Amino acid sequence: MSIELAWYMSCDGDSAHIGQKFADNPPSFESFSRIAQNAEKSGFTTLLVPTSQISGHYGPQAPTWDSIINAATVAPATKTIKLLLAVRPGMIHPAYCARMMASLDELSGGRIMYNIVTGGSDLSAYGDDLDHDTRYERTEEYIQVLEGLWTQEKFSFEGKYYNFRDASVYPKPVQKPRIPFYMAGASGIARRIAVEYGDYWVFWGENPEQVREQIEGMEKNLEGRERPLGYVTRFQIMARETEEEAFEAAEEVLSQVDPDVLAHRGKVIARFDSKGTKNQQERAKEEMVGPNLWAGMGRIRSGSAVTIVGSYEQCAEKIIEIEKAGVNLLILSGFPLHSECQRVGEKVIPLVRQMERQQGLVNEEDDEFLKTALAAAS
Repeated sequence: MSIELAWYMSCDGDSAHIGQKFADNPPSFESFSRIAQNAEKSGFTTLLVPTSQISGHYGPQAPTWDSIINAATVAPATKTIKLLLAVRPGMIHPAYCARMMASLDELSGGRIMYNIVTGGSDLSAYGDDLDHDTRYERTEEYIQVLEGLWTQEKFSFEGKYYNFRDASVYPKPVQKPRIPFYMAGASGIARRIAVEYGDYWVFWGENPEQVREQIEGMEKNLEGRERPLGYVTRFQIMARETEEEAFEAAEEVLSQVDPDVLAHRGKVIARFDSKGTKNQQERAKEEMVGPNLWAGMGRIRSGSAVTIVGSYEQCAEKIIEIEKAGVNLLILSGFPLHSECQRVGEKVIPLVRQMERQQGLVNEEDDEFLKTALAAAS
């Protein structure tokens, strides 16, 4: 089966440049619906709907919309694209989360998936001052509660962080037995939770070699697991007619960085205790982490700082390398989000599908999506 490609929606608006105090197009129904609809039309199967208490691309006063609100905004505006909804335990009670996600699953016709985000930013200002491993301990209970409320008529649970007695949540999800679960995290405890509960494991990519190593390492932990684990990674992308034009466009995204925002982002990132974030920041010091892989976005972004930069053919070839490393779903983004997804959909995705066919990575007869993409490319 061909690699699935996802696009990123953001929660803090959309701009041609990041690192400004505010987005050119702040969060709105129109802004987010345009990104989602463009991604759907461009051939992406999934849309990542992120969560953050503060903007990850702009200044500290830039507005950020909640991921559940964003999903409710774009679900009625789309028809087929799946919505991968990021949720942060500690910021929302699991009973409310279970009901809202089940409601969204019904609203969207069974297109919701959820991604638990546990590491990362310091949330002590909001009363969530647990250390790294303790947060993951709570996350494990959080997952158990969600799944119990979705699959049982009366749910009881006694844990360290949550307690329930004959609790019920309606509606139940459209998807059975539950909403698909994507577990993010690079630490040992995050990997264990992914193996025990997850349908997919999400990690930040650096280069195809690192991606392969991460997947091969995870595969060693799957003994006794009854179903396969899917693998998801995340890159930025900047594709143009030529490699030179692509690197110029990538640098242009950072050409209007505000010094105050840069200083603020540095302080925020320094407080992160996520292993994945620390790895990405180390990579950012290198600028280039492989052929056509640029880490410059790490000047502003805490994670997903590595960008595939090159001609349309070079970008498609890099995606194929990532697919061969074992990735099932590749989440991409580029700025501005609404137009770069169209460019990638028109210029890169058809080449990816063509290369898959040429290299025998898919069975053309069994892949209707591939046939459609090849027709568009010809």
